[in-house]
Amino acid sequence: MHPLLDAHSHLPRLGSPEPDHWRVVCGTCEADWAAVQTHAAGNAKVIPMLGLHPWFVAEAAPGWDLRLEALLRTHRSGVGECGLDFSRQAADRTAQESAFRVQLRLAHTLGRPVAIHAVQAWGRLLDLLRGEGVPSAGALVHGYSGSPEIALALHGLGVFLSFSGDLLAPNRPKLCESLRAVAANRLLLESDGRGELLPVLEAAASLRGVEPAVLAAQTWENGRQCFKEWLA
Repeated sequence: MHPLLDAHSHLPRLGSPEPDHWRVVCGTCEADWAAVQTHAAGNAKVIPMLGLHPWFVAEAAPGWDLRLEALLRTHRSGVGECGLDFSRQAADRTAQESAFRVQLRLAHTLGRPVAIHAVQAWGRLLDLLRGEGVPSAGALVHGYSGSPEIALALHGLGVFLSFSGDLLAPNRPKLCESLRAVAANRLLLESDGRGELLPVLEAAASLRGVEPAVLAAQTWENGRQCFKEWLA
């Protein structure tokens, strides 16, 4: 089997075994940025990313953006998890968009890849990516849950789309259709920190009608394009 890349995960639970494959580990708020950096420093196959998740924008302390920039300038880390999530009735859409813009601009300025969370906000996501531009170092939407049409629009902008263990859930025909719609050179796979990666790979390979080894090789190469600084 070709080397595997888990394109999106989080800090492991205390005492849980470390996977042997490469994995992207994302911070979601200022409280876990240092832990992500420490975890990456002790694990050669961890790609760290630091960001402010849309769920935590409302409670972020003033100056979070300056502290994030300082960390990114002094540590080799990507930007994220960041993005837009309009699924909650109380979501402050304006504040989320502002925080997302800040982080996209940091990714541009510092030449870092960005990991994007998007739920029920596809139109605005496309608007902001078209307005700000997709960071040249790479961008992925993790845990993709949108339509095949949105998938095509995103990878037309040069965005990678990462699919999670949601592929294993029953009665997800639209998600499976989206997986099949994504161009081979824009596809990534992830655990989202909720189980093992290999079942996701096997499910995705079956849905796309290819051998798991072929898909592993393709997603590894895609990962090398999105995370050049770590997987060159």
